[in-house]
Amino acid sequence: MPSLRHCFVQNGGKPAGTFGNIGTFSTFFSHHISTMEGGVIVTNDTALYHVARSMRAHGWTRDLPEDSGIYDKRGEDFFEAYRFILPGYNARPLELSGAVGVEQLKKLDAMIAARRRNAALFQKLFAGDERFIIQRENGKSSWFCFTLILNPALAIDRAQVMAALKRADIGYRIITGGNFLRHDVIKYFDYDCVGEIKNANVVHDRGFFVGNHPQDLAPQIERLREVLDEAAR
Repeated sequence: MPSLRHCFVQNGGKPAGTFGNIGTFSTFFSHHISTMEGGVIVTNDTALYHVARSMRAHGWTRDLPEDSGIYDKRGEDFFEAYRFILPGYNARPLELSGAVGVEQLKKLDAMIAARRRNAALFQKLFAGDERFIIQRENGKSSWFCFTLILNPALAIDRAQVMAALKRADIGYRIITGGNFLRHDVIKYFDYDCVGEIKNANVVHDRGFFVGNHPQDLAPQIERLREVLDEAAR
């Protein structure tokens, strides 16, 4: 599921969100474009578009044209005004959120360019250091954050690294929740695993990220390098 956090990646000239039948983007307040809450679904399939419009409004038909193709109107307007055809949610965006998002779209190219400039410095400072596994681009990334995995072949104490970051007042997070299978909520899902979930566990146990931002972060990135160089010795 692509989101504005990780995307606007291009591979073969094709932007994220244009693969498959549906693309999804998050506009949570900390992401590339913020509408405070919510997100965006993109599709070129008319039927899926109508299904999504219904599901965002409790499964209601009110937002659908009569020729939507996903239901047949029965004729009695009294009942049709409150007709529900799908399990749905109350996920209708506010006009204020939409207005904020439209304005941020105008700034998106410049914000991504600033993030990529920061990323170039991050890559320059950390590339080739065997202690850290850093993000590799598949196409062109918008660089939500700077991910690092402490090389599992080396005896680097992540708790020690986290403590050093905290002392330096550098914020950090687990990489997108780590291994989802290790969260409490997994007990509510019927699921299967095929083989060992090795890499997800490495990310969970050895990884973390620090934030990027659409402004010049050169001093902060250089400070990050200094702190991690000392903490990971």
